[in-house]
Amino acid sequence: MRRTRVLTLAAAAAALAVAPALVDPGASAAPGAVVNAGLEDGADWPTCFTAAGWGTEAEWSLVPGRGGGRAVGLTITDHTAGDRKLMMSESAQCAPTVDVGATVDLGVAYSSSAPVSLTVFRETPQGWVYWGDLGRFPATADWAEASATTPPVPEGTSRITFGLSLDTSGTLTTDDYTLAASAAPEPEPPAPEGGGVGNPWQLEGERACLMPAGWGENDVETAFSTDVPDGAPAGARSLALTMTNHVSGDVKAIQSQEIGCAPDVAAGGLYTASLHYRSTSPRTTMTVFKHDADGWSYWTDLAALPATTGWERRTVALPEIPAGVDRVSFGVAISADGELLTTGHALEPVAQEPVPPGGPESVGRWDVQDSEMPVRAMHTTLLSDGRVLLVAGSGNDQAQFDAGSFTAAVWDPADDSYTEIDVPYDMFCSGHVTLPDGKVLISGGTESYPGAGDGPTTFDGTDASYYFDPADDSFHPTSDMAGAHWYPTLTKLGNGDVWAAGGIDEKAEGTVLTQMFDTSTMTWLPSNQVPQTWSYWGTYPHMYLLEDGMLFYAGAHTFGNGLPGTGASLYDWRTAQIWDVPGLREKDLRDQAASVLLPPAQDQRVLIVGGGHTELNAPAISLADVIDLSDPQPAYTPVADLPGPGKTYVNLVNLPDRSVLAANGATHNRTGDVRTAALFDPGDESWTPVVPDPVGRNYHSTAVVLDDGRVAVFGSNPGDGSYEMRVSVYSPPYLFAGERPTITDAPDAVTYGQRIQLGTTGDIASASLMSPMSSTHQTDTNARLVDLPVAGDGTLEAQVPDNPDLLPPGPYMLTVLDTDGVPSVARWVWVS
Repeated sequence: MRRTRVLTLAAAAAALAVAPALVDPGASAAPGAVVNAGLEDGADWPTCFTAAGWGTEAEWSLVPGRGGGRAVGLTITDHTAGDRKLMMSESAQCAPTVDVGATVDLGVAYSSSAPVSLTVFRETPQGWVYWGDLGRFPATADWAEASATTPPVPEGTSRITFGLSLDTSGTLTTDDYTLAASAAPEPEPPAPEGGGVGNPWQLEGERACLMPAGWGENDVETAFSTDVPDGAPAGARSLALTMTNHVSGDVKAIQSQEIGCAPDVAAGGLYTASLHYRSTSPRTTMTVFKHDADGWSYWTDLAALPATTGWERRTVALPEIPAGVDRVSFGVAISADGELLTTGHALEPVAQEPVPPGGPESVGRWDVQDSEMPVRAMHTTLLSDGRVLLVAGSGNDQAQFDAGSFTAAVWDPADDSYTEIDVPYDMFCSGHVTLPDGKVLISGGTESYPGAGDGPTTFDGTDASYYFDPADDSFHPTSDMAGAHWYPTLTKLGNGDVWAAGGIDEKAEGTVLTQMFDTSTMTWLPSNQVPQTWSYWGTYPHMYLLEDGMLFYAGAHTFGNGLPGTGASLYDWRTAQIWDVPGLREKDLRDQAASVLLPPAQDQRVLIVGGGHTELNAPAISLADVIDLSDPQPAYTPVADLPGPGKTYVNLVNLPDRSVLAANGATHNRTGDVRTAALFDPGDESWTPVVPDPVGRNYHSTAVVLDDGRVAVFGSNPGDGSYEMRVSVYSPPYLFAGERPTITDAPDAVTYGQRIQLGTTGDIASASLMSPMSSTHQTDTNARLVDLPVAGDGTLEAQVPDNPDLLPPGPYMLTVLDTDGVPSVARWVWVS
């Protein structure tokens, strides 16, 4: 069973035989200082330090220090999971303060018998969170210094705590903790024009542009207040609203809907709205109204805001401005008793990245298909005949669910035609995978939609399970799953069976049940026949099969925070053992991130890109990290950021020339489309911007690689509930690089370890097998490109790997690549 990581370091210490010495509760750590840095204060244990960690227990002791005095030693024996570390206690009296935007030099003196990591946590308004590991340091018998510099301190951080982590059997002694911060950056002055918002700080003597509005049965008091956030200009005021005796409705503070107050906008434009607020109401919402030829009307809620005792600044992306809209008015609303203050409103245009110069031979080309989809393509699978299965179920439309109207279709890219398919149950938010015989297993999905007042993830999951047969374009039942799943991940194993876990159960709660589908009998096994971790893997966890049969959880998921611990794990499904791996940056901002097993799969490297936090509507990030899972001690390492603004909902796909396309995305939860695209080169870990998809796409968009080497992108389901029915097709630069090589002869089926003969044209450099993609929510954990070593000229001899964990059984697209990097059209080959 996996042990839950203890996020509060003081709670971790309480479980040990030692405890932190007490400090004056009224005291506070000096700015930028480590209290008791040499560990000398405290009779039985160093003041302001805590023995922390999780997993295998450690023995702690006071030992001689560097150059005299004392240090703290720890010993781990028979390590099976987790880590242990000595860190500053998470309190105002002990944890050093830091300035947002500053970089911080950290250091710890140490000696150890095994490698260690420098681990940092940070305090946010939501509590203490793991920030990341800043490097790996070697074992040393003599005293040495482990030092590193943090990235700029993220917005919302007030304090940090750090220490060295031992995550294997061995000994570690630490002493002399140091911290030195760069000069605090100058705060950005407020934009004097407020991004077009009239009198954004409600300055005395000027026309007040914030007004109260609302509806329903409640009592409200309104007034202007001189209580404003730090950094506000002289004379600034806030609009204060106090609600009591709430029965229904809301009260809001928004720009007055008159020229000079409510800002102008351009149809089709992208904007971010920001404001400062302080609210004690448990129901606080950022909301926006729009103006067109028919006048003013409510548009949408932008984000739920947490209650706060101090001032907070919030920035949220607006949806794309609809045609005909020329002004907007936005602000904060409360719909429960409490006090709300707000000021400092601003609206700023989002600068889209310029389209890279060059013709299609350097940046590719996008084509939007003439026909629109007849269904909402929430789930897309490339079939072994080259067509694409599009599954909507109810399509995130409760009216369709209530009517029992569930839809799917098959798209034929050869002639842009559709065949609609009868659907037996609501497959919306199911899991799916291509089976060894080419059928598509679809399991889990939606049993019911949320009721009134429920949250966005309070759907009930179902245990239904069917397979789609391309031979008759029909769904057929299997046995039901052993338990219900909404947002499950299905990962094919080397024996052809399917591992499944994650998601929400029939009670709208996170399920800890692991399941296994037996392809030989087309049935789900009873849960007592499946090794159980009883761990919650999140919703749509990104889980990859490795060449040694292990699974790797990449750290990407949907909804909310990442998993406890480092956010990424190795997992032996055969024994239900889990080991965290270090290095993933901003693991709690990997909601709706993208990941992929980089080509070729033999390299065993995984790339993770972007992400955000849909529940907090946090701005998306552009970070990209790579992990080499062939390393005996794998750890994520940073690579170049994804070009352009940070984004969630990135469609990330392997291409047959062994590059990776990253396209589409949004700056915030279901808003702020980012029309950028780039190609990633796994060889030098670099990005090359390419022409973007002309259609903006965010939530519920998907992408698959077609057998002719193009990429088809489907759907988008923004926060206004609409759905994008157009299909975009990307032709990469290699399709404009001259004559393509061809495969003139190849077997229809191959076996493991077999040497096969390939008839080809062109100067061939390599061959590969690509699995057909089956994607939803930027997730396809079964996508892989496997190298086939080749020799010869004209008629090539290719070697099929003998490892089914590297090349799970089923249909694959066989392609050859010439010396100019141009791939052939694929031929379908069955591996068994």
